[in-house]
Amino acid sequence: DTAELYAGGFSEEIVGKVIKDCRKSIFVATKFSPGRSTYREVLESAEGSLRRLDTDYIDLYQVHWPNPTVPFYDTIRALDKLRSEGKVRYIGVSNFSLEQLEELCSLTSIDSVQSEYNLFDRTAESNILPYCQEKGLTFIAYSPLDQGNPISNSEGLDLLKFLSDKYNKTVSELVLNWLVSHSPVVAIPKASSTEHTRRNAYSADFKISDSDVGRIAAAFTTKVELVSVDRIRVITGGQGDREVYKTIAEAVENSLGLIPSPVDLASSMTSATILKPVRVIKTTDTTGRYDYDLVEGRIRYWAWVIANESKLPIPVISRN
Repeated sequence: DTAELYAGGFSEEIVGKVIKDCRKSIFVATKFSPGRSTYREVLESAEGSLRRLDTDYIDLYQVHWPNPTVPFYDTIRALDKLRSEGKVRYIGVSNFSLEQLEELCSLTSIDSVQSEYNLFDRTAESNILPYCQEKGLTFIAYSPLDQGNPISNSEGLDLLKFLSDKYNKTVSELVLNWLVSHSPVVAIPKASSTEHTRRNAYSADFKISDSDVGRIAAAFTTKVELVSVDRIRVITGGQGDREVYKTIAEAVENSLGLIPSPVDLASSMTSATILKPVRVIKTTDTTGRYDYDLVEGRIRYWAWVIANESKLPIPVISRN
C-alpha cells in the first residue's frame, strides 16, 4: 500500500523496483493526492504512478482523501475510465465519512474503504465497518497497531499478554489477528525489518476463539467525549510532529497549502458530523485555561471550529 503523496512519489519507485521480478504475485495498492482530483488530474496521476511503479496496471487505485472542491462525479469519471481500460483493476477510497461514502456509491461501484482501525480507536465499528459488511466492500485498516503507541490500559494489556502466551504468538500478532477476525477487514501494518514483515504475515496463520475475540473487545472500548473547543490547546509537536496552525486566522489562511484546507473541509461538514474524533491528552498547561492538548487531527479540529463558529463541542478520544 503506497501513494503518490509518500515522499513525492519515491515510495512508489522503491515498490516498483522490489516487485519487478514478482509482479503477478503482488497486490499493489496506491492512491492519488487530494489536490489532484479532477478528471484530467486523476488520469495524469495514474500515469505517473504506473511509470514509477514500473507496471502496466494497478491492482487497487484509491482516493487518498476526498476533495470538497471537486464534484465526486468528475473524479469518478476518471476512475471508471481507468478501470474500463484495464489500467486499474479495483477502485477504493480512503478517509471517507459515511455520508461521503454513500454519495460516492450512488455514482459508481467501488471495492474497498480504507480507514483507521485499532484497539485504541474503534469508531469505525459504529458506521464505516457495518456499511462495508452490508455492501460487501473490503475494509482496509490502516494504523492497525496504533502507530506503535504503547497500550496504557493495564488490564487490557495483561489480557493480551495472557492470550499471547495461550496462542504462542506476540501481542502484535494477536492484535492483528483480532482485527482481521472482523470480516471483511484487511490490516496493513507497518514493517521496519524482514522479521517484522514475517511476524505481520504470521498473524493470519491462526484463529482466536470467539470467546477470546469477545474478551478483547470488552477490554478495549473507545470512549468518545464531547469537549468545548476552547478547552483544547493546539500544540506544536504532537503525533507525527507535523507543522500546525495555532489560530483560526492561520487555519483560514492555510499558508501550508493543505488539501483539503480547513475551510474546504468545514464546508463539507454538517454541524454534527466529523470524519473521526480528534485525539487529545491531558494538558500540561498550568494556567487552568485548558483541559486537553491536541495531538492528532488538527485539520479536522480547525474545520470543526470554522464550521460551527466555535459553538459546538468537538468529539475527542483521550490518550493516557
